[in-house]
Amino acid sequence: MVQGYEKRRHPRTEISAVAVLVASARGGYLTNAQDISGGGARLTLPLTWKEGIQPPFRLFFIFDEDTVVDMRATLVRAGDDHLAFQFDAGQPAEIDQLLYETRFIVQTV
Repeated sequence: MVQGYEKRRHPRTEISAVAVLVASARGGYLTNAQDISGGGARLTLPLTWKEGIQPPFRLFFIFDEDTVVDMRATLVRAGDDHLAFQFDAGQPAEIDQLLYETRFIVQTV
């Protein structure tokens, strides 16, 4: 296997300078993005997250006070330290805006 080989359909961009509000039917949870791709995002597990929180979910990526990108998403994995969301279909303009805004704050690894 070639080292660095990426099997994912959408390459990830590591990023931690973006705050994210995870909104569900019963409340909201403030956290940070760990990485973002054209298909979804991995977020730091919010301190007050409770197992069994029900969909639907909306993710509000907060770049600054004037730039917030709102995405509908499905929770696909809840790890010990992160949440993984897949963006719902039918949001190409929002995904494009999210990836565009991400370019300005990408961290050098």
